[in-house]
Amino acid sequence: MPVHLLAALGGALIVVLLLVVFLLRRRSFASDKTVFEKVEKAHEKDRLGQLVKQREDSFLNIVYGLAAAMVVADGQVAQSEIDMAEKLGARLIPNFDDQAFLKVVKGHAQLPRFNDMVDAVAPLLPLEAKAEIFDYLQAIATSDGQISPDERHYIHHVEVKFALDKLNG
Repeated sequence: MPVHLLAALGGALIVVLLLVVFLLRRRSFASDKTVFEKVEKAHEKDRLGQLVKQREDSFLNIVYGLAAAMVVADGQVAQSEIDMAEKLGARLIPNFDDQAFLKVVKGHAQLPRFNDMVDAVAPLLPLEAKAEIFDYLQAIATSDGQISPDERHYIHHVEVKFALDKLNG
């Protein structure tokens, strides 16, 4: 087969693949459902659906833990920080449960160290999720009008471990 014919076929194949990718991405933005919800719905009765649900629950627990640690970082539980964590948490995660979050805040002494939680999840999260979690934690820390040294340390640790300092710096 002549080289120019192979090049033309290869180019056409690339165009078709790019078109498919574009259409799939466009379709995914049209829905308000999270990726977790879409996969869960498609596989709600099989093993994949169960694994996705477990992963979503794990992510939710991580967010609860990080937010609770930020709320109690300064040694006080300010209602403004709780309110901010609940309000933004519901935007960040559709099935955020205020009562479950409050239980984590009340049992904060049983949480792993904040830095250990961040270190554990940093390699697992995509950049977009890291940025959202960073903004979420920063909003909690500043919601009472003050940033304690511990809150500042936590924010800095998240920024460094999530490699967000490299994006801004």
